[in-house]
Amino acid sequence: MVKINITNKKHLNLLFPQWQGGGRDSATYEGALELKRYYLGETEVSEVEVSRSPLGAMKNNIIGYDDILLQLKRARRIIEMEQPDTSFTIGAGCDADIMSISYMNAKTNGEMTLVWIDAHGDIHTPDSSETKRFYGMPIRVLLGEGDDAILSLMFSKLLTSQLVMLGVRDLDKAEKVYIPDQNISIYKVADLENNMCAIIDAIRAKGQFNIYVHIDLDVLEPSEFPCVRLPVPCGLKLKTLMQLLKILEKEFNIVGMGLFEYVPSGGRKYELLEYITGIGTSLKCKSN
Repeated sequence: MVKINITNKKHLNLLFPQWQGGGRDSATYEGALELKRYYLGETEVSEVEVSRSPLGAMKNNIIGYDDILLQLKRARRIIEMEQPDTSFTIGAGCDADIMSISYMNAKTNGEMTLVWIDAHGDIHTPDSSETKRFYGMPIRVLLGEGDDAILSLMFSKLLTSQLVMLGVRDLDKAEKVYIPDQNISIYKVADLENNMCAIIDAIRAKGQFNIYVHIDLDVLEPSEFPCVRLPVPCGLKLKTLMQLLKILEKEFNIVGMGLFEYVPSGGRKYELLEYITGIGTSLKCKSN
């Protein structure tokens, strides 16, 4: 594996509107396209071709398996071709940046912390998942567990010690067992709202200057941001997430970012989304 260069050579903006991981509802597909249309303007974007056919059958305990596997292969080919130093992935479901994350982990030789901002755990295997929906499995894939064919596509495997989970508040029974059993760093909404400095210190304590920031918009308080498929009460305030991202951008080297689970807003634009897409599309490697 090759360490990332200090000087930015190439950046990839990747649109990967994979919706099948969430089941039959394809609203996040339209949401991903809206993010591109509303917030990216003339920015150059590489797009992963995604099937619009009805949701496929369950195989290997994953609903829509064939389309998901094929689309992940397409995403890998784009990343291999581009060989970016930094990346910004806009997806539909929050499983759409596993290729980008595993690539950046390989690019940094494993010297990277994954900051996973999400209301849900997303840490199932196909066996432990009750719904068999792939969008509940991305972290476990990144940790090297799950379907063999999907795992074979990954550029690298992360360690649980590289993971920090923020804003999680809706866990399934199996996730409530697995996360503490693996000693994974997890922080609630109240932790972020009341003592963000402690969160930044916890990320810094991981010992890595490079971070990848994954943002599932359902981490937000639904009364402030309703444009998600699975709203969860008692979420982060918009201003808190923006404050967190500003600090992360200042204190760390963001090698990659992902933005997920957005559904069409009916024409409304959000300052927070302008800010996130602004960071994502202009990432540059910096020295420690």
